[in-house]
Amino acid sequence: MFEDATFHSRSAQSTQTPRWMLVTLTLNLAVVAVLITYPLIHPESLPTLFLRRALYAPPPPAAQPQPRTTQPVPVQTATFRNPFTAPPVIPTTIRMEPDTTPPPTSFIDIDRIQDGVQGADGPANGIFHTNPPPAVRAAIPRSVSISSGVIEGYILRRTTPIYPPIARTVGVSGTVTLAATISKDGSIENLRVLSGHPMLRQAALDAVQQWRYRPYLLNGQPVDVETTINVVFNLGSR
Repeated sequence: MFEDATFHSRSAQSTQTPRWMLVTLTLNLAVVAVLITYPLIHPESLPTLFLRRALYAPPPPAAQPQPRTTQPVPVQTATFRNPFTAPPVIPTTIRMEPDTTPPPTSFIDIDRIQDGVQGADGPANGIFHTNPPPAVRAAIPRSVSISSGVIEGYILRRTTPIYPPIARTVGVSGTVTLAATISKDGSIENLRVLSGHPMLRQAALDAVQQWRYRPYLLNGQPVDVETTINVVFNLGSR
């Protein structure tokens, strides 16, 4: 009997213990669930001080004002010097500053321009100068070279050369070419022989030395003329 009772109690305990544990665990879980969900559904039932602490973060600490340090601000002062006063010290070097100011723009009134000069009441001699410089003329050369054919038309007086008797006797004839300078007044200067028979040269020089020409003008001014003169000696002439 003792054994039957012992086995009977063991079987009863083994069957009742898990059931009470499940019931107890379920009850505890239900209580915990109620405690958690009830404040969420009805938050007004919780204490106000607890809600403030749980739901609101504390404000940040107020910033402490930093002490200001006052520093003196440098003041720039501009000094103006009279440009007409002499400097106290004469500088050894002169510094040239470029002039950045643009030149003033001038406007020309076309209606007031008369004869090429703005604002002139009378006639003017130029567009940009009221008193233009005198006209520059080209320098006139002291002498010019003219051919014998051209200068022959300027002859005013011609002297016929005397045929040398000795040259006529021996039958010498031909042309004597002379070089001469005709001055501004038409007289013969610097007469010289270029070619010709020696018996005829002096007779040609004596005759041509007496010739006279009309002055040769260049730009309205008389000039000296360098030319050649041909003197012909013919046996048939007297």
